[in-house]
Order: sequence, then structure tokens, then C-alpha cells
Amino acid sequence: MADAPANLTLDVELTTRLAEILGRVPTFAWRPQGPAYQSSEVAIFYGRILDTPDRAIAVRVYSPVDEPHLSRRRVQFHVRGRRDDIADADRLADVLFLVLDNRLRGDGIASITRTSSSQLGADKTGREERTENYLITLDNLEASS
Repeated sequence: MADAPANLTLDVELTTRLAEILGRVPTFAWRPQGPAYQSSEVAIFYGRILDTPDRAIAVRVYSPVDEPHLSRRRVQFHVRGRRDDIADADRLADVLFLVLDNRLRGDGIASITRTSSSQLGADKTGREERTENYLITLDNLEASS
């Protein structure tokens, strides 16, 4: 098997780590191996949102920005609220902001800052969606050991 690209494992690990952090929030759940999410939970997904449950957040790393001695990643959170509740995606994005923005040192992450957000409108079943974009600075594990 050919060697994987150098950033692949890092991006997979970061996506998983962020999903785990969100999965610790009350009513949020990260269960990549199952069982199925309950309708009362906010499902955390890797990469893309599945059809159920209504309330969900997908985590996706994109556009790595690497500098010597500093690794940063841009991460997009795709947020979807419950059916026919125009403000629910906004409420979920507020929770994301409280949990993530200006988070300092922990879980291999040095800092997290929100850089932008965008309303996407409702999907065909009336679930409002939006995206939240964050810049993640990874902890320098060599310096902290």
C-alpha cells in the first residue's frame, strides 16, 4: 500500500477530535459506530449530515494552512435545525460558538477562533441550515512534551 499523504491522518484525527468534543455537550451525541441517533439528540457526523435525525452537525476539515513550526486547519461545521423551527440552527450555532470559540489548549488543540458563518436557508423538508467556519491552531506536541 502506498504511503498516505502526510496531512490525511492529521485531518482525520482533528475531525474526530472535534466531533468528540462536541459529543460531550449535553443532548449532543457522537456515535460513529452506532447505535442510531435518537430524534431528541443533536447528531454529530463526520464530513456530511445524514437524513436523520433532524438536528445535526457535520464536521469537515478543509484548506490546511501550514507554516513552519505551526499547523493550522480550517474547519467547517454544517448545522441543521429541527423541522419548521426557523431559529433552531441558530441556537445550535450559538452552542458551537460557546463551546469552541477562543477555546485554549486541550485535546491537542492550541486555539480555536470562528472566522465566518453563513445562513443556507431551509432544506426541502423545512430544516434551517447554516455553516460555521473556524480556524484551529494545533498544539505543538513536541514543545509540550
